[in-house]
Amino acid sequence: MLKLLIDLAYDYWPSLYKKRFFKSLNTLQTGDFKCEPELLYLNQVLQSDSVFIDIGTNKGIYLYQAEKIIKNGKIIGFEPNKKLVDFVSKLFKTAKVYPFAVSSKAGISILNIPKKGKGLQDTRASLEALGGDVEKIEIETIRLDDWVKEQGIAKIDLVKIDVEGHEFDSVKGCENILKTIRPVFIIEIELRHAKYPIEAIFNFIKDYGYTVFYFDRKTLQPVPFEVDAMADFQKDEYLNDFNRYINNFIFIPK
Repeated sequence: MLKLLIDLAYDYWPSLYKKRFFKSLNTLQTGDFKCEPELLYLNQVLQSDSVFIDIGTNKGIYLYQAEKIIKNGKIIGFEPNKKLVDFVSKLFKTAKVYPFAVSSKAGISILNIPKKGKGLQDTRASLEALGGDVEKIEIETIRLDDWVKEQGIAKIDLVKIDVEGHEFDSVKGCENILKTIRPVFIIEIELRHAKYPIEAIFNFIKDYGYTVFYFDRKTLQPVPFEVDAMADFQKDEYLNDFNRYINNFIFIPK
């Protein structure tokens, strides 16, 4: 019965469904975080007319936060899993979500989605090879540089990237954006997922005149970060604890 009511809310009262589905965001004001505290940083960097690009939209938690702030700007998402595109597109009428993966090359690739029980673990889908039992789907990849040029977009305030180990390739497709438009980037980078030297992505972005920060859980402000501290921020015992595990890094142009 409950599932039927939830399905009806999704179909006929999407605003009610969104409020329930994203209820974990209510913990952002409590200091005992049940979701990514970096969502609060959106309040500091976005304004009503901002342009926000969400790479790896998944189920739309960053869209939900951005939608509270951006009223006459643009909210753009990229999510290669078409089922998730359909899911978020119904909930977020002010956003435009495209069924593409952002990478270093345009073309066709394979998205690996881990199987979990009788279903799929959509939150862990990646263009990188994964161990274990996965479902493979063919998807289209784009370079964000190319797409932004085709769309005639000259202003971007914030880019968020969460692509489960494919973030370096995603960033390599943003070189012109790094040089010219120079938005802030929030990028999920994890030692457990990276198949590249972890310092490489930090140095790549810093070479374009960016400084790297993490979002401090106590001050709720960006604090300068040194990549040597990565292992201390991502200890195994911190995993799944948003109050201690830090895997989102903020790159701000100088």
